[in-house]
Amino acid sequence: MPRLDRYLVASFLRLFIRTVALSVFILMMQMVWKYIEELTGRGIELTVLLELMLYWSAAVLPMAVPVAVLLAGIMVFGELAETNEFAALRASGIGFWRITRPVVVVVALIGVGMFFVNNNLIPVANFKGENLLINIAQQKPTFNLQPGYFYHGLEGYTVKVDRKSDNEVWGILVYDHSDRSQGNNRLVTAPHGVLKPFAGGKWLELTLENGSIYEELQARNPEERAGRPFLRATFDTAFLRFNMAQFQGKDLYAVQRTNQFNMLTVSQLESSLDSLNRMIGTRRHEMGREWTLRYSGLDSARAWSTEQNPSAPFEQLDPVDQARIVGNARFMAEAQRERLAQSKMELDYRSEVAIRHRLEWHKKFAIGLTCVLLFFIGAPLGAVIRKGGFGLPFVLSVVLFLLHYVLGMVSEKMGRGAVIGAAEAIWLPNLVLLPLAVWITWLAAQDKTWNFRKNERTAPVQ
Repeated sequence: MPRLDRYLVASFLRLFIRTVALSVFILMMQMVWKYIEELTGRGIELTVLLELMLYWSAAVLPMAVPVAVLLAGIMVFGELAETNEFAALRASGIGFWRITRPVVVVVALIGVGMFFVNNNLIPVANFKGENLLINIAQQKPTFNLQPGYFYHGLEGYTVKVDRKSDNEVWGILVYDHSDRSQGNNRLVTAPHGVLKPFAGGKWLELTLENGSIYEELQARNPEERAGRPFLRATFDTAFLRFNMAQFQGKDLYAVQRTNQFNMLTVSQLESSLDSLNRMIGTRRHEMGREWTLRYSGLDSARAWSTEQNPSAPFEQLDPVDQARIVGNARFMAEAQRERLAQSKMELDYRSEVAIRHRLEWHKKFAIGLTCVLLFFIGAPLGAVIRKGGFGLPFVLSVVLFLLHYVLGMVSEKMGRGAVIGAAEAIWLPNLVLLPLAVWITWLAAQDKTWNFRKNERTAPVQ
């Protein structure tokens, strides 16, 4: 490899690696901050948190790598232009395309590598990361219990513990107010207890040992209420079960493999999409056949009603019977309308899942070309503005990446709503920025520069 190529490639890779590391750290910290409330106070070991952050760092690579390519391109070629190295290369007869060729090859390899990362590594990281969160929730059921504080997150109960370790708790106070009509009239205490999931995690079982139950007796009249007595009972072992359905409803714990499109490779997405399409077609056929058979006699009934005038017997009925018949007919119509609405909701849901699969399929291929496109914006822009370092190039990189990111979010949302197709939704940001990349590359190839000090274009290098 010529010395010039080695120099350019080494300069680009140094900045690229640093920028990727910085971007991954920032994006990963955003995810940590997002789940900080769910992660704090769970008694999780440091190694588990590091493993979880490792999975998250892999998941944010599709955002970190394109911005790193953009920033590295602007800074490397901006510094070359600012120090007049770019002008010296051009004066010696080396064209713009020859200068950028080795870095373009590196960026193309990065794009190909990002396809394999997005197709093979990230689905595994997403799957293991979410399953790790599930394991934390199930194997560490004391996660929200803060020693010395009352916890009100369990419906119908208020719990306080003095100390906890993994699944064991000590110094337990449980106020039972599950019967709202009776108020908070039962207290359960125990020196030691063990928490564990029950019935597949739907319930959380607390096993109490050598404890006591204090319960106030309900007074029958105001005179008895003033000196209301209470009962005290002791036990060797007692069990309390808390409904955990409210926690399972959170996205943090929910993993449904049937629609977790971000955990599938291209081949798995294609197979799953084929199954979804067949399922949608089958359900459409079944629903159409059901409603056709249900209302196939309407035409003949309408003709019969015209000839026979069946309303006459109805008018001769007792008003009470007429009201009952009308009420039954209205009830049947409402039931059929509700059934039809449910069928529509089912089809809409399956169609939405299929759309998300199509969007994810296109994302696998779009990420690599996004890296190449942003390089052809960043590198020529650096040569045009003739600025290096972490000043103006950094600002421009952030602005351009945010433009691409916002366009991607808007178009993907439109794709989810079936406003545009899945292919258009994913590729639209690249298509929008493509003319900008072509124009800036043409300016750099023509040796056009912009001098911010004089605020005017400079003439081409002779």
